[in-house]
Amino acid sequence: MRLTMFFAAMLLVSACATVSPRAELEDRFVEFGLSEERAACLADELDERLDRDDLADVSDYIAGLNDVDSAGAALDALLRIENPRAVSAIGGASLACAFGGRD
Repeated sequence: MRLTMFFAAMLLVSACATVSPRAELEDRFVEFGLSEERAACLADELDERLDRDDLADVSDYIAGLNDVDSAGAALDALLRIENPRAVSAIGGASLACAFGGRD
């Protein structure tokens, strides 16, 4: 019984310690110069538009962008990702957040 409780507790701790791809995207967007509101909008939109694997793909891709000096350059780089579903979602999310965002 104690061993089971120990493993359950460890599982909870590891789940809490894992950062979601959505949170990683939002943090990275802020690093690129987007406002926290715009970064949250984009991350939320992508989270809704993409499945888990595609969202992780975008998160991994953006994590590797090191020589990006502006939010515009980051968006341009994101649109070159080799994932058509992600490109479509990024374009749609960008438009949605530029023209109204989330209410």
